[in-house]
Amino acid sequence: MTERQRIQQLPNELINQIAAGEVIERPASVVKEIVENALDAGATRIEIDIEDGGSKLIRVRDNGCGIYQDDLPLAFATHATSKISNFDDLEHVRTLGFRGEALPSIGSVAKTTLTSRSKDSEHAWQISPHLSLETTPAAHPPGTTIEIRDLFYNTPARKKFLKSERTERFHIEQLIQRLALGSPQATFILRQHGKTIGEYGGDTPEARVASVMGDELLEQAVPIDASSQEMRLWGWVGLPTYNHSQTDKQHFFINGRMIRDKVIVHAIRQAYQDVLYNRRHPIFVLHLDLDPALVDVNAHPAKHEVRFREARLTHDFIFSTLNHALRAHRPKQMQAVAPPPSMQPTAAPSSAQRAQTPLRFQTSMAGGQHRPSPSRSNARETERYYQWTHAPETPSQPITAPNEPQPTEHPLGYALAQVHGLFILAQNAQGLVLVDMHAAHERILYERFKAQLSSEQSSSQRLLMPQRFNLNGADHDILLAHQDWLKRLGFYFTLEANHININALPAILKHVAAADLLALILEELREYPSTTALKRMEDEILSSMACHRAIRANHSLSINEMNQLLRDIEQTPSSGQCNHGRPTWTQLSIDELDKLFMRGQ
Repeated sequence: MTERQRIQQLPNELINQIAAGEVIERPASVVKEIVENALDAGATRIEIDIEDGGSKLIRVRDNGCGIYQDDLPLAFATHATSKISNFDDLEHVRTLGFRGEALPSIGSVAKTTLTSRSKDSEHAWQISPHLSLETTPAAHPPGTTIEIRDLFYNTPARKKFLKSERTERFHIEQLIQRLALGSPQATFILRQHGKTIGEYGGDTPEARVASVMGDELLEQAVPIDASSQEMRLWGWVGLPTYNHSQTDKQHFFINGRMIRDKVIVHAIRQAYQDVLYNRRHPIFVLHLDLDPALVDVNAHPAKHEVRFREARLTHDFIFSTLNHALRAHRPKQMQAVAPPPSMQPTAAPSSAQRAQTPLRFQTSMAGGQHRPSPSRSNARETERYYQWTHAPETPSQPITAPNEPQPTEHPLGYALAQVHGLFILAQNAQGLVLVDMHAAHERILYERFKAQLSSEQSSSQRLLMPQRFNLNGADHDILLAHQDWLKRLGFYFTLEANHININALPAILKHVAAADLLALILEELREYPSTTALKRMEDEILSSMACHRAIRANHSLSINEMNQLLRDIEQTPSSGQCNHGRPTWTQLSIDELDKLFMRGQ
C-alpha cells in the first residue's frame, strides 16, 4: 500500500506553467492574448514582428492607453486584471481578454519583456519578469510593446510539439486576419524577419473584408443585416456557388470576439443544406451583436467557445435570417435590366459594323411559318429547325426580327434550342443562357413539394391496408415520444408492444414507400431533436421525390415547354442551384462571347 501523500500548495511558477498548458498551445496563442489586450487598450495601430514562426521572437507594439509604472508588476501576477472588479462585470464581459492568466502564463514559459508608457506619463517603464519584477526607465512612445523570446525555453517537452516555421507562421497570419475582421478601429501590420507579409484593416467593414479576403467575397456574397429582440446579425454570406473545400474561410464574431461554436456552426450549415454542393463549405464573415448578459464567454480557456443563455432562440434566429437571405437572393442576371445598345433599334449599319454584327438564331416552322411568340400557345408544334442568318440591313429596323420576342422581357430570355438532350440554350439581353434541364426542374419541383407540404400539414392519404413493421424497444420509445408531432405532420399509426401499424401518410408523401419512410424517420429522430429531424426528413424525402420526377436526359421539349421552364426558374426561390447544390444555369455575356472569338481585338 502506497504511502498517503499530504495536500500541499503548489508554487506560483508551477501554477502558471499549468495554466500555460491550457492557454498557450502554440505561438499563435501567445499572439492572440497579447493582441487582444492591445485592442482592449484602445489601440488603433498594432505591429506584430515574428521570427522562426514565433518560436524565437514575438514582438507586439501598440499605440493604446499604456500601463502605469506601479501596475507593471501586477500585469504578471496571477488573476490580476483591470477589466473586471466584481461579479456583475463577469456577467457582462465587454472586453476580449478577461481571465487574468495570459501574461503570467507567458512569462513562465518564455523570456518576456514589457515596455509601456501611459498617455499622461512623461517616461516609459520596462519590466522583465524572468529576471526580476523591478521596473526600469525606457524610451518608448505612448503605448505598449511586449517582446517574447525563446518560447518554451524552460519546457523543452512542449517545444517538441511545435510544427514547422511555415506552419506556425500560417497560424499567426490567419489569426491576425481574423482579428482584423472583428476590429473596426485597428490596423494590423505583420512582419516576418523584418519583412512585411500582411497589412490588414480599413475605415469601413467592406474595406476590412477586402483587405483580408479580397474583393471577391463582396462580389459573390449576400449582405446580411437583421435584428430580433436583443440580437443583431450582420455581415456577408457567400453565395452557394462561391464555396470552399475547407472551413478556414468561415469567420464568426460575437460582440467583436471571434468564436467557433457548435450552435452557430449547426445553424449556418442548416441554412445552406439544400443549396450547397456535397462536401463543400460556405464562406462567410458574420457578426452577432447581443447583450453580454445573454452569452457566457468564459466557457473555454482559449475563449473559442461560448455558452448562450437562449441557445435555441439564437440558433433559430441565425438559421432563419440566413435561410431567408439565401432564398430571396436573385442573381444580377435575374434582375430587370435595360437592353444594351446593340439590342435597341438602330440605323442601317455600315459595312464595318455589319462585319462585327453577331449572328443570331432565327426559328422557322414546318410549312415556312415563323414560330409564335411564347405568349401564344402552340401545343401542336411538331417540328422545329434552326437556320443561321445575319441581322437585317433594312434602314431604321431593329437588329432582332420584328416577330421575335425582345430578350429583355424576361431575365432568362427565350429558348433557342435543346442541346444534346441535356441543356436549354436561350438568349437574353446580356447574351446567352445555358440551362441544365434536369437540375432546374428538380429545384422547381422541390420548392413546389415544400410549399405543398407546408400548406397541407394535416392532409393525409389513408392506406388501403395498414402496414405493419416490427420495432425494437428503443425505436418504440422514440415514436411514442414524438407521436403528437408525427400526427400533425400527417402520419397516423397505432403503436403496439413490439410493432407499429401505419394507417396513413402525409398526402404529399403518398408515393414514398412506407417502409423507407419509417426507416428515415427513425434514423433522423435517433440523432436529432424533432424540430431539426423534421426539417432534415422533409429535405431528404422531397429532394428524392423531385430528383425522380424531374425531366430526364434526352427528353424532347418543345420551344413553348422550354420557355415555360425558363419562366418557372425565374419564379422559384434558390433557383440558381438544384437541391443537391449543383448549378442550374449559367450566363455567357456578350463581352465574354466577344472575347471567345477575339472580336474587337
